Amino acid sequence: TIALHWNEMQMKMLQVIVRVEIKTVRMIFENKYFSYSKTKYFIANDEKHYSANACLLPICSLYGAAVTTVEGVGSTKTRVHPVQERLAKCHGSQCGFCTPGMVMSIYTLLRNYPEPTSEQMMAALAGKYCHFFICRYVLEPFSSGICVCECMSVRYCIQTLLFSTDEFQPLDPTQELIFPPELMRMAENQPKRTLFFHGERMTWISPVSLDELLDLKAAHPKAPLVVGNTSVGPEMKFRGVFHPIVIAPARIPDLNVVKRMDDGLTLGAACSLSLVKDILTNAISEYPEEKTKVFCAVLQQLRTLGGEQIRNVASLGGNIISRKSTSDLNPILAASNCMLNLASRGGKRQIPLSDVFADGVGNNIITPEEILVSVYIPHSRKGDYVSAFRQAPRRENALPITNAGMRVLFEEGTDLIKDLSIFYGGAVSTTICAKQTCGTLIGRHWNEQMLDEACRLILKEIALPGSPSGEKVDYKKILVVSFFYRFFLEVLQSLRTMDPCRYPGIPMEYRSVLQDFKTKIPQSIQIYQAKPSQSPQDPVGRPIMHQSGIKHATGEAVYIDDLPSVDGELFLAVVTSSRAHAKIVSIDTSEALKGPGVFDIITAHDVPATNEFYYSDGPEIIFARNKVICVGQIVCAVVADSDIHAKQAAAKVKIEYEVLEPVILTIEEAIKHNSFFEPKRKLEHGNVDQAFETVDNIIEGEIHIGGQEHFYMETQSVLAVPIGEDKEMDVYVSTQHPAIIQEMVAASLGVPANRIMCHVKRVGGAFGGKLLKAGLLASVAAVAANKTSRAVRLILSRGDDMLITGGRHPFIGKYKVSATRIQGKTRKPRDSVTVQPFICFCLYLCRGFFLCFVGFFFPSPFVSFSFYSSFCLSFWEWEAKLAQTSAEVYFKMSIWYVHTKEQLVFTEPVSYRKSYPVEEINLFPAHDNFCLLFHLYYIGKVREVL
Repeated sequence: TIALHWNEMQMKMLQVIVRVEIKTVRMIFENKYFSYSKTKYFIANDEKHYSANACLLPICSLYGAAVTTVEGVGSTKTRVHPVQERLAKCHGSQCGFCTPGMVMSIYTLLRNYPEPTSEQMMAALAGKYCHFFICRYVLEPFSSGICVCECMSVRYCIQTLLFSTDEFQPLDPTQELIFPPELMRMAENQPKRTLFFHGERMTWISPVSLDELLDLKAAHPKAPLVVGNTSVGPEMKFRGVFHPIVIAPARIPDLNVVKRMDDGLTLGAACSLSLVKDILTNAISEYPEEKTKVFCAVLQQLRTLGGEQIRNVASLGGNIISRKSTSDLNPILAASNCMLNLASRGGKRQIPLSDVFADGVGNNIITPEEILVSVYIPHSRKGDYVSAFRQAPRRENALPITNAGMRVLFEEGTDLIKDLSIFYGGAVSTTICAKQTCGTLIGRHWNEQMLDEACRLILKEIALPGSPSGEKVDYKKILVVSFFYRFFLEVLQSLRTMDPCRYPGIPMEYRSVLQDFKTKIPQSIQIYQAKPSQSPQDPVGRPIMHQSGIKHATGEAVYIDDLPSVDGELFLAVVTSSRAHAKIVSIDTSEALKGPGVFDIITAHDVPATNEFYYSDGPEIIFARNKVICVGQIVCAVVADSDIHAKQAAAKVKIEYEVLEPVILTIEEAIKHNSFFEPKRKLEHGNVDQAFETVDNIIEGEIHIGGQEHFYMETQSVLAVPIGEDKEMDVYVSTQHPAIIQEMVAASLGVPANRIMCHVKRVGGAFGGKLLKAGLLASVAAVAANKTSRAVRLILSRGDDMLITGGRHPFIGKYKVSATRIQGKTRKPRDSVTVQPFICFCLYLCRGFFLCFVGFFFPSPFVSFSFYSSFCLSFWEWEAKLAQTSAEVYFKMSIWYVHTKEQLVFTEPVSYRKSYPVEEINLFPAHDNFCLLFHLYYIGKVREVL
């Protein structure tokens, strides 16, 4: 209270004094507790806030921690925080389902760094996605240290008058939460003791000493150690792995040690990756460059490993012990001769990390009773060169396709290889070492002959088996070789820098290989149509804030899963088919009914009226009765007293199938079995077959486009509440089409539509995915509510949502195009073109057994089209361009397919690409009856297709 009357300078002085005192106490404690010789202790931070994904924080791991949620940052009932206000008023929210995560990431950043850099801003938001806007949130610091948010590829500037800074309330320091004094007193006064948390099926144990941990591990060797939960959590949630005992060693000081030594760093296994990142950053700034090459390579991988929300909880030891092939750290740590400090009841030992991956299968050199206590990362030596590489679908928050860690040590003053280590991840089931290649290359000079030999040996040694999941083996082989090629160039460039006269330089055309791709701050602009003369009451064209924007940013916006529980409410979990095009032989629910809290099982026999709906050629079915059409079709549902009990019981339902032939799951299989929807569409102009017999050049091939998931932020959600009498029901549902929900629920219950009240407050994203399938799921919940006479809540998990709702169509296109030269006078570049087209376009809707839904009532899960065309073209320098090997021909075809056969109109505009003539032929009907639009591009040496 006294501090409220102090001025800003006095407050800053108080903060400095408190932080200095805390740091002094910590250093005294650290030096007293650890008694290592020849060590220097390093403390990365004093007090720090961490943002984290809630799914990575088991509630038991938060004992003694202060947790701040978006509601605690600010609220409409008390005071909105400036971060929340700016995000809302700067149009940084659309559906609002992901907005609280944005707020917490920005808030955490500003609490740690009141004046953050642009790199820190981008890193803080790298773990956040909004599919609806394809959001690019960027922070521009104001003088007050608060920020303005950008999204939707739009840059908001003060000069555009998109908002007025006078509207923003200033930052009030008294609004910021402090660490609870109760927790501080508890930490100071209460003796540390082992924590036990007992649940229905499992026990959580949190020891406080290494000896106690070793006793627990000896007694329960199969019990996993959980620090960040990034490995055990997904296994339990998505793979059904169950652990009756979980050990959480995060509070043990020995596993959190940070020790500097003369020849390297020792980091505790429980240190978070964010802490490791900070430690290495500080060490790099203090040590000479030749000692920090390993640190730099590890730090490079840490910058893109997950996002900050993941790195804040994920541990160094967990990343190593998991031995996953997708680990970005294991290859570089193994290549850098890092050591593992292990402990067990039998004693302590130290082993090289490279030994763990020596045979490429992740051997059992670490026994189940052993604990990884810490990791030793050595300094690099003179003549050492270390690099790390990764290639992933995205820069952040994406598992790598392939990664690598490489180190070479030369004989002093030469380029003779004295030691070489090459490790790859993503190739097989774990990190693999190119041991034979390294042994063969020792003693060789670092030149192009060595490079050729190395590439050949690596491809021979690193065997990449084919995968049924469709992994691109050829692409991985290219990455494996290209990583070593880049390492070769990096080392060559370093040698050149040290001795320009002795070592050759890298040709200019190859130097771009060494340039890292850095994420740039998006720059964009928004244009709106408000006029100066427009009335202030006229909202048209004005950049008005989303009506629920503030509630989005404060977490007060209510979605289906936020609705308070209804008295006697039950939870529903669906049981889906694991087969496509199969007969249901039997459904065994006996084990499911024995589960705790299970209330009932709902099947097709419980549907009072309509179980099938026909909005197109194929039926939309609530519950499968005798057979299933596709994988993910709902067969039955379990209602229980909690969501956990319902899902556990649903997993115990056993269904036997009899597969029906043929099972068509791809377009290729549909074509093979001649499985099409009728009628087949065909658009033809001229005699194409005859035209192909007299042409000079033909280009043909195929185009494959996969399906697409809608991936809205809020999954399909329903709450069905029986009210009154005569099967009246309130249905709260996240949908784009309340009318069809009302219609389908009423039809399934066999009541008039006016007895069903459909409530839609807001939708957390949809993209067309919450139309028809939302009606089926609402009917499932309504049938369950009708049978049990209780309110029923159905909230799909992300996995079930993607399995049940389907997605957009995949496509296969086959094309064949020819071009004929016409002799004639030379034309000027901008002359029009003489076109004589012969076109045949066929569209096939393939019938198969694969769930697909585009948001509208299209009948087909697959689309295949064939396109055949022949053109007679005459344009400037055609003869000359064909004679050149670098000739480039570019066709752009826009086909508007219609059901009618009205006269087509042709236009011949001419444009240019890289000074070469480009022909653009647009075909469109005389009216605007649109059905399909696609584009084909041909670039290359006439016969080549890109």
